[in-house]
Amino acid sequence: ASVNDGDNIVKLEAYADRLLIFKKNKLELLNVSQEIEFIEEIFLYKGVLHPAATFKTDFGIAWVNREGCYLYDGQKVTNLLERGGMQIIKESDWNSFTTDNSTIGYIPKKRQIVVLKDCTATSHGDSYLFDLVTQSWVKGNTAFTDSQIQTNFVTDWNGDLVHAHTSGTGTIVKWDDASAESQSMVMTT
Repeated sequence: ASVNDGDNIVKLEAYADRLLIFKKNKLELLNVSQEIEFIEEIFLYKGVLHPAATFKTDFGIAWVNREGCYLYDGQKVTNLLERGGMQIIKESDWNSFTTDNSTIGYIPKKRQIVVLKDCTATSHGDSYLFDLVTQSWVKGNTAFTDSQIQTNFVTDWNGDLVHAHTSGTGTIVKWDDASAESQSMVMTT
């Protein structure tokens, strides 16, 4: 990895024969397929501010930051906020949604990525859900417990996405996308 570049390593992830070195301001892709490792590529503005902003999926490594939501599939880095050269979520909407404490998880049974707006107790539990099959986003209002500190996401023994929040003494919650009745709905096309 590059040294003395003024950027701290936040998290390491491995996928295929690559090591993804997430720093605060950039991502360094280290090729470890040969006897001598080498930096294959450096992606500016694709770093993360904390370890819960990355998650390993069966499609690759997903991560979130203020500039976008990305997936490295072993070949390339894709910004999931764009499709066919067009923005799916406006830059300004994403910037107002995300914080320095946004986190990401993966639901393997449904092949969906979930982004929590903020894991601190100062925020609402709003989220975005990305379906890898349909390549579409859905925004959720208070999908997670509001005003509670949230842990990082993990996948349990049963393939369910779980995390804990500080309501009480630490409540472990499984992701549930069952439908619920609502008095208001906004549909944007």
